[in-house]
Amino acid sequence: MECSLAIKGIAGAKILHDLQGSFLKLTGMEFSFVDLKGKPVIVPQYASHFCKALLSAKKKDTAFCDLLNKSCEQIASAKKPYIFEHNKLLFAAVPIVMQENVIGAVLMCPPQAAESSAAVVTKEQVKNASELLFILINYIFKNEFDFLVVSDSDMQYSRNQEAVINAIGYIKKNYHNKDISLQKVSSEVSLSHYYFSHIFKDEFKITFIEYLTKVRMDAAAKLLKNRKLNVNQVAYAVGYQDPNYFSKVFKRYMKTSPIEYRESLFKKGVEKQIITV
Repeated sequence: MECSLAIKGIAGAKILHDLQGSFLKLTGMEFSFVDLKGKPVIVPQYASHFCKALLSAKKKDTAFCDLLNKSCEQIASAKKPYIFEHNKLLFAAVPIVMQENVIGAVLMCPPQAAESSAAVVTKEQVKNASELLFILINYIFKNEFDFLVVSDSDMQYSRNQEAVINAIGYIKKNYHNKDISLQKVSSEVSLSHYYFSHIFKDEFKITFIEYLTKVRMDAAAKLLKNRKLNVNQVAYAVGYQDPNYFSKVFKRYMKTSPIEYRESLFKKGVEKQIITV
C-alpha cells in the first residue's frame, strides 16, 4: 500500500537536518526520504542535490525507477537495507520500520557521483553506511518523532468511518425526536448533508432515511408489546407526529399493520401459555 509520510515538530525537523550533515561527513553518503513506491516524501529541505536530481528525473530514467521500486519491494519484505547499482554507482534503500511494519524508506546515495572527481565508494562501505543509517533513522523515528503514516485514501476512509459511527450513535439516541433529519445528523458529524448522504449509503448500502426508518420501526415493534400503549402513543414515541402515516410506514416495513402485529404477539403469547400449561 502506498504511504505518505507526514512528520510534525520543529525539533524533529532539526534532528533530521543535523543528521544529514553529520552522516555526510562520517560516511560520505547523502540520503532522502521516499515512500514504498519510490516517490519522494521530503525533498526540499532534506534531499541532497544528487538525490533530488535523481528523484525528480525518476520518471525519465526508467531503469533507475525500476531499480528503486524493486528495492522498496525488497525492504518491505526483508525489513533490512538493500543495496543496488545504477550507472556503476552504488545506492541503498533503507527501511523505516514502525510496529514491525515498513512505512517508508530512505534512499542513500554518493553525494557528488555525477562529477568525475567523486571518490569511489566500495560495496562494503555502502553496506556499513546503510546499516548505520538504518539504526539512526529508526531510533529517531521511534523516540523523537510525532508522526502519522497513512495513505490519503486510508485517512479519508478512516474519517468517513468515524463520521458514520458517530452518526449511528446519534440516530439511536435521538430517533424519537421529530426534528431529526439528514441535515441535522450531518451537521452533528461536521459534514455537508450531500457528502454525508453519499458515504452513509456506501457504508450501509441503504439511505439515511431507510436506516432511520428501520431504527424507528424496530423500536415501535418493541413498544407494541406493551398493551398499555395505544398505536398513537407508539407513533409519537418513535418520532412520528401523524399516527396514520406511522401505520402506513409500519405496514410497509413489517408487512402488517401495528394493530395486527400486536394481536399476533398476543396470540403467540396465549398459545405459549396454553402449551406451557
